Amino acid sequence: MIEGKGVIKVKSSQKIFMDTEVATLTGICLEHLHGLARRRHLGFIARADEAAGKRPDQWLFTLSDLIVLVMLDQRCQH
Repeated sequence: MIEGKGVIKVKSSQKIFMDTEVATLTGICLEHLHGLARRRHLGFIARADEAAGKRPDQWLFTLSDLIVLVMLDQRCQH
């Protein structure tokens, strides 16, 4: 990664990351993460079944998306 940004470690077998995982890994708050994903066309929205106890519109990201997000944005300071 870029000097000063730190290193993010993930399992090599993990292919999909939930928005909450990405927020925790990158330090980007969910609000900024969703905005950045919309502007840069990253990730995709999964329409989960509410009966399964999941949020109806959950953003999912690939490892490639995660790498781009880390390179594009900084940790939120608020």
